[in-house]
Amino acid sequence: MAQSQSVAHYISDSENDIDMEIQPSGNSETVKRKKQNRRKWVPLCTYNDKDDVINKIKNDGIWSKSHTNITSEEKRIYYRCNQVKWHGKQCAASIHLLYHSEIECVTMYKTEDHHLHQESRSIGINQQSKEIICELFKMKIKPKRMLELLEEKGSPVPKKQQLSNYLTSLREKCYDDDDKPWVLKYQIEYEDEINNDDDDDKNKFRFFVTTKRLFNASISNNIHIDATYKLIWQGFPCFIIGTTDMIKQFHPYGFAVCSNEKEKDFEFIFSCIRDGLRNLNLQMNERELVFIADGAEAISNAFPKVFETDRNIVMRWFHMRKRVEKKLNLVDDKALHNEIMNDIETLQFEWLESKNGWYESLSMYVPSTNNALEATNRVIKDEDTLRERLVLSRFTVVIFSIVNKWSKERNPTLINSKKFGHQPLITLSHWTDAYDWVKLNKEVISISNDDTTIYYVPAGEEITITGFLLSTNKVT
Repeated sequence: MAQSQSVAHYISDSENDIDMEIQPSGNSETVKRKKQNRRKWVPLCTYNDKDDVINKIKNDGIWSKSHTNITSEEKRIYYRCNQVKWHGKQCAASIHLLYHSEIECVTMYKTEDHHLHQESRSIGINQQSKEIICELFKMKIKPKRMLELLEEKGSPVPKKQQLSNYLTSLREKCYDDDDKPWVLKYQIEYEDEINNDDDDDKNKFRFFVTTKRLFNASISNNIHIDATYKLIWQGFPCFIIGTTDMIKQFHPYGFAVCSNEKEKDFEFIFSCIRDGLRNLNLQMNERELVFIADGAEAISNAFPKVFETDRNIVMRWFHMRKRVEKKLNLVDDKALHNEIMNDIETLQFEWLESKNGWYESLSMYVPSTNNALEATNRVIKDEDTLRERLVLSRFTVVIFSIVNKWSKERNPTLINSKKFGHQPLITLSHWTDAYDWVKLNKEVISISNDDTTIYYVPAGEEITITGFLLSTNKVT
């Protein structure tokens, strides 16, 4: 805490006010140069804590360190007025700090001279411009457009680098809370802005809500997406997108709501994931991505447009056939059973020809279903909306609550947090099944071709592989 003490006035020559010496000239004549005025220092206050005086200088914002004089008895640090440029005529106003050697205190001195300049020199971004930039930042306006709007409003326009640095500080301040939900991105399209080739000319909207902690799950290269309905009274589809860890637990990236579920809507969602990770300096290997979803063309077409890869798109076909077989007993006409299964096989053949992600071993440790994600959908309906359809304005509040809950559940400081599984979990039942399979002693045939080896194992209860089975199942 500051404490005033009586200190004698101090008169000294500043670094810029040194008495001029007599210099000998070439013709042995001497010229006496004008002696400049000395500065008179007046004590302002004595501080018991040196941090207090340093903080005061920082808060004033008009002083910059000039030079230091150190003797065996004391130390003095001089500060110049930074409202004028360093290279040029200096302001007469100045301060310096006296660090006493015999006592632990610091005295601040100030010259009796006043500031020479009329106005304070502008440093950094103007306060009025900062307020406008903050509003534009909340509206997700691009930096280039911010500069244009500032110029249109007649406000001082900062340099591009100044704006970039200020936006960085705003992002750190806004996104410092890892569990705070925020709208990563949104789009609004009005009727007159929609392309003519769109069969739906109505107004469209899209927005994506997430947190910083949820995006940290990007250490996995699996992306799951699924739509859920019966949440919003107006009938808008809701999308949950996330990833799975090595033990196939689902971890959401965020929650999206769109007015439709067409290709542009999925492009928007995928671009949110890509751009959000880049903005937070998080890495994702796009070439190794594995995408798990249904076979809708809108999804499968949007994914390669954003991530520039389509070689690992997992289709959920096998489980659809199993569910059909279980429901056949509900059909009374037994003759229809074969017709239904024949239609299923025909449809399956078309999928095998057109889609390459139908088989279980497409990618290691990747679930072939969206069961974990669909379970999340069920929890939302049971716990968050209580099986009621909410209007969009009300459901938007619920979205922020849901995303915040997801994020807090993954806080590693909590005892029962949902941790990301980095190693596959092999249960006792898996070991038992593997042991029983090995005891069958099935015949395994391997065929090597260049750098590839193909293994053939008899399916079901078969022990050996016949030549016919090998020829019909041979991979070319």
